[in-house]
Amino acid sequence: MAEDEASRTPRVGAVVLTWRDRSQTAQCVSELLTSPAIVRVVAVDNEADGTITAALPADARVSVVELAHNTGFAVGVNTGMRALLQDPAIELLLVINNDATITPAGIALLTEALSTTPSLGLVGPRIVTPEGREFSAGGVVNRITWGIRQPRPGEVPDFLTWACVLVRRETLDTVGMLDERFFMYWEDVEFGMRASDHGVAFAEVAGARLVHAVSSSHARAGSRILAYSSQAFRHFLRLRGGATRITGYLRLLAKVMSRVLVGDGRGARYVIAGWRIGRRTPDPAYPALDALP
Repeated sequence: MAEDEASRTPRVGAVVLTWRDRSQTAQCVSELLTSPAIVRVVAVDNEADGTITAALPADARVSVVELAHNTGFAVGVNTGMRALLQDPAIELLLVINNDATITPAGIALLTEALSTTPSLGLVGPRIVTPEGREFSAGGVVNRITWGIRQPRPGEVPDFLTWACVLVRRETLDTVGMLDERFFMYWEDVEFGMRASDHGVAFAEVAGARLVHAVSSSHARAGSRILAYSSQAFRHFLRLRGGATRITGYLRLLAKVMSRVLVGDGRGARYVIAGWRIGRRTPDPAYPALDALP
């Protein structure tokens, strides 16, 4: 009996967050459904207009949560994870960007890593662009400059990017969900540091590959991306900046100046607008950002 339990494939539920991106979302979901480990896929549609629901495969495992507003990354992902956690049969949660795909073999490698290494609370795949460039699933944060770089060989990362992670449900019980005071960016960095605070380990599974395209949502968001980034960074500094928070403020000032120097006054204004919203750290973040012109 114990041997059967050990060899059993864990039941995985997947969250796919999307915003106005029908074709890539359909491709991502279709690929997930080819995995025997996937028992349910929840697509969370930010600012839904019905087109995502109509584009997805007709499969009993697929459900869509339509949100009236663009709630951002943390709220959207948490919404999907909460839906999956209502099913006690789901043991592992796969969060994946709608503009990415992972094969059944990749999912199997991620589930195997968690099954064979009890100390790991979440894992991520190696990230590959459609052109073949590879990136680590994790990053290392410089606590003085607050820059982020790729881990060196053998170096333990500070976080895993949530472009794709496989997480135990028990990890969410211990660490909590994503911080919804982040709209977009830095929420995965904060989660990684919070996981480490709780003694929860994470790692890249190098054999697993995630093909990650350039997100079309970034182009649609335009200069607003600068507001999202500065709001998130300032909130992160409030949580984690400590004595070196001032260097983070200087980093933001440099971003404003860089936009001014290239004649992008609109971009500079969005950086400042996001910075001001970050000072208040609304919970959740999206209503304040949604009100930006």
